[in-house]
Amino acid sequence: MALSKREEKGFTLLEVIIALMISGFALAAMLGSLEAGLASGSRAQRDLYATSLARSQLAGVLSTLSMRPGSQSYDLEGHYHSNVEIRQIADAPTKDGGDRIGLFSISVQIHQDGTGRSVTLTSRAVRPSVQE
Repeated sequence: MALSKREEKGFTLLEVIIALMISGFALAAMLGSLEAGLASGSRAQRDLYATSLARSQLAGVLSTLSMRPGSQSYDLEGHYHSNVEIRQIADAPTKDGGDRIGLFSISVQIHQDGTGRSVTLTSRAVRPSVQE
């Protein structure tokens, strides 16, 4: 009496369950990466917009013919806020003995409500000096 060997083809239930578990872990990792990527993209877009606002504010200040030291705050669109600070850091007489000229430092800071992130741009400009 010969024992008959039956050849079985296919996967066992255990192999299928293990394959599904591995696939589930891989899918969960990919979805987590996708979510992190989308959040980073959104954060980068907000930072880019804040930088654009800061450049615009700085260009507005630099376009003026005279500057007064001080600080001003502005509320901008999209829950953004701006703080512009102008300081005179040096002054010197002109060669012809006319009005003194001053070196001014301009700082523009933009921040958005609730994010805790801000963008700061600084520049310098030469304008007629402010006598105090």
